[in-house]
Amino acid sequence: MTKFTYYILIIILILYIVSPLDLHPLVFDDLIASGFLYYIWNKFKKQKSPGNYYSKGRSQANIKTKPYSEMSLDEAHRLLHINTDAPWEEVQKAYKERMAKSHPDKVTHLSEELQKKARELTLEINKAFNTIKRYKKG
Repeated sequence: MTKFTYYILIIILILYIVSPLDLHPLVFDDLIASGFLYYIWNKFKKQKSPGNYYSKGRSQANIKTKPYSEMSLDEAHRLLHINTDAPWEEVQKAYKERMAKSHPDKVTHLSEELQKKARELTLEINKAFNTIKRYKKG
């Protein structure tokens, strides 16, 4: 749904809850309308704006990385510094550790060149994790 639709639904529900006209003489219908309003409001708050993290003021054309299909399973394991027979929990742990060290938000105080390297490494780590995930999860 669009933001406009959410706004309209929220306004209509608030007006119904506040108005003295009800479909049912007790508070039952107002409770249902309140629950529906809560649900719509949460959906509206969770609605994401278009674009992703790397498109905010940054050009993704400068980042040269391989597509997912070109990364082999061995390369993915080597990039995460794990064995090829590592269990899924170890893969997740290694991924989280590598991301914690090389995430672009961690190096905002460094030079633009190092920030670019961190973005590239983060994308590579994500590709490696997704490659292993596709293989392990089937």
